Amino acid sequence: MSQIVDTRTKEVVGDALKLLEDKGWPELPIDLEPPIGDFAIICFPAAKTLKKDPSVIAEELALELNELDAVASTSVEKGYCNINLKWDDFANKLVDEISNESYGKGKGKKEKILIEHTSANATGPFHMGRARNPIIGDSIARLLSYSGHDVKTEYYVNDTGRQAVTLAYGIDNYKPEKEGKKDHRLVNCYRLASEELKDNDDIRKIIYRDMELIEKGDKKTLLKVREAAEQMLEGMKLSLQRLKVEADSYFHESNLIASGVVDKVIEDLKQSKLCDEENGAYYLDLEAEGIAGRNQKFFFTRKNGLSLYTTRDIAYHLDKFNRCDDALNILGEDHKLQGRLLGIALRELKSKEPRNLFYSFVNLPGGKMSTRTGRVVYLDDIMEQIVGLAKQKLGEGTSQRGRWKAEIKEHQKEKLAEEIGIGALRYNILKVQAEKGFTFNIEEALNLQGDSAPFVMYSHARTSSILRKYGKDMPKPKLNCTLGDSEINLLRTLAKWPRNVKKTASNLAIHNIPNYVHILASDFNQFYRDCPVIEDENESFRINLVKCSQKILRQGLAILGIKAPDRM
Repeated sequence: MSQIVDTRTKEVVGDALKLLEDKGWPELPIDLEPPIGDFAIICFPAAKTLKKDPSVIAEELALELNELDAVASTSVEKGYCNINLKWDDFANKLVDEISNESYGKGKGKKEKILIEHTSANATGPFHMGRARNPIIGDSIARLLSYSGHDVKTEYYVNDTGRQAVTLAYGIDNYKPEKEGKKDHRLVNCYRLASEELKDNDDIRKIIYRDMELIEKGDKKTLLKVREAAEQMLEGMKLSLQRLKVEADSYFHESNLIASGVVDKVIEDLKQSKLCDEENGAYYLDLEAEGIAGRNQKFFFTRKNGLSLYTTRDIAYHLDKFNRCDDALNILGEDHKLQGRLLGIALRELKSKEPRNLFYSFVNLPGGKMSTRTGRVVYLDDIMEQIVGLAKQKLGEGTSQRGRWKAEIKEHQKEKLAEEIGIGALRYNILKVQAEKGFTFNIEEALNLQGDSAPFVMYSHARTSSILRKYGKDMPKPKLNCTLGDSEINLLRTLAKWPRNVKKTASNLAIHNIPNYVHILASDFNQFYRDCPVIEDENESFRINLVKCSQKILRQGLAILGIKAPDRM
């Protein structure tokens, strides 16, 4: 909450509590985020003591609160007494506060946070089902940076396991497609090799031999497989670049084997009191940790003594904590058990544990996507479609009823369509709570009248248009007439930005940001309809309010990785 509004609210809340005390009433709970007004007093708990209906208590309280100097009005909704502050008294100071560069931003923090996101196997193009991972991870990194944290992002490249070796075999033995991005051209090599692996014993022996050679540290084989993964990753990185998601660093799984740290992890885990052995394979017995069934035995070596993916993941996290104070992993919901097992193993090694943010998968209108059934829709294809549709909508004319206003030159439409399309994709994915699954719909994502990126982007463009028409230096805000309801609603929403950022960063609930900017855009558009700005007697105040709205809309969109256009 704005410091000015927070201070004023606390003063009035204190006066209200003193009033309750003077009346001999019990202290009542305060709702600081009510749907109506600035705060509300909840009267239900007093009903039994006072032997009155909560609504009657609220009505009686409202009459007395109306006498307070800082209270503009009250209203009663069932057992809630809603209080409205006198925003006119502090509106100028509030606008000055919002205009400050530091408004909403956190102070610099020493703690280093490493966020691992995406980390898809380098065996083919990204598919839409897991598109939430890079988008959520990147936006949370932006949010935490905005909040003052020292944040780095990292992509963990799996380049030693069976899938990586299968890709290397496929590239060596099959011809890639002739056209398309590199990952799209190479994916057929991987598919053909995967099919052969199922039925051809000779090929299976070759692939498993190479896996064993890698884990024994054979540099030639390790380099061959790593180069194959890098070829595939070359095309995948272009997808991330278009999505505006580029990791600060790429950490290769093969480095863990080459450096010998995996062997040390194995030896250290063998010293755990949970360690046991079965036919030469070592595992942690997790019965005491409440893990039952086949996962009770958490194997960290094969029968031949070599490591597993999970072993290398443990080594990777030990390496992480040498480079950061806090590690955050963005993971699909199918990794929940794996995340828990990893945490137990790290505790056994006296290490910190990472925080995990799990997300549900994205569906498309045709149903759930599945690699096994061949129902894979690539992220590249969705990006191409949504940008193409955005470009089409930009050419539909200047109707004010649901169609896009095209006040830009033709040569700028290509760039703007890209910004709108990718922005719409990111926003539509981010606005849904990560733990909840949803169906992605391109038309809905591009709906200019709905809860969408284009709606918020257009609102920002509208603020820019007003400021261009004003064309002068920003004056000192001066309120010359009483605030209207639309102005108060807009000020109230702007005042909530710092609290929203703090709460969202604390809970990693990134969906709060698109939800907030949608409300802000809606409130700004209502203000625009109700309140003339230029050449109005309240011009100096209202033009500052437009500038403040532009600033917070732009910063909110930036956290979401979305460009805020000045024309649209």
